[in-house]
Amino acid sequence: MIAKKMICSLAQGGRLLSRSFSSSATPSSHTPGLLEWRRYKIRFEGMQEFLRLTEESAALRKSLHPGWLGFFTPDTGGCLTSVHHIYHYDDMLHRQEVRAKASEDEGWKAYRAAIGPHVVEQESSIFKPAVQCIEAAGAPLIQDFKPEPEEGVMYELRKYQLHPGYGSVPGLIESFSKGLPHKVAADSNSKLVYFGFIDVGMLNTVIELWRYPSLAASIKARESARKVAEWKDCINSVTPNVQHFRTTALHPTSFSPLR
Repeated sequence: MIAKKMICSLAQGGRLLSRSFSSSATPSSHTPGLLEWRRYKIRFEGMQEFLRLTEESAALRKSLHPGWLGFFTPDTGGCLTSVHHIYHYDDMLHRQEVRAKASEDEGWKAYRAAIGPHVVEQESSIFKPAVQCIEAAGAPLIQDFKPEPEEGVMYELRKYQLHPGYGSVPGLIESFSKGLPHKVAADSNSKLVYFGFIDVGMLNTVIELWRYPSLAASIKARESARKVAEWKDCINSVTPNVQHFRTTALHPTSFSPLR
């Protein structure tokens, strides 16, 4: 009972923190929730079999994890023998309940046993949405982002590691909320899928997830944004507080909800 109360408290705190970054725009009809980003490093010789087993279990995964949103493999910009998958939850208690139920399913147990020999490393991080930035880009919350599947589409993950300190993340969010409308206006192919910051994991980490028709389109969008004065001002204001910056091109698998 005590543990459950603690989880509820953390969950409520998560909703408060997410809202603290939101603008005065009309609030969502539901809570922003949280995003779990999972990255698995796969053995080179086991990648094909891992993906085959995972595709076969896609329907089961969706039934057990209704908030499953995407499954991706890198094209460039990171470890190529890895997979990325993302899940939306209302709060930490919701996550605990979903995962506990899934762990009891015999089919899920069999799938996990089958992929085990192919997995070298598992990494999980919990993100809260920077609602202010999402609204500034005119984008929906990720759980409401439902594009039509396209051939050749790619997702660009942009990750910032900021200097330690309580003001790092709020400062970046404030700057990006001013610059994002101009970045989006510079290229109509830019679709912001998610903007958030880590709550559990490597702290002071911020990510953007964008959807483009192709890798070439993402590069063109970046070049277009660099010509916009307001976006250049935004980048100049946040750069001094950034320790590392990485961008990774991700392709959705054929069984990914987001494609």
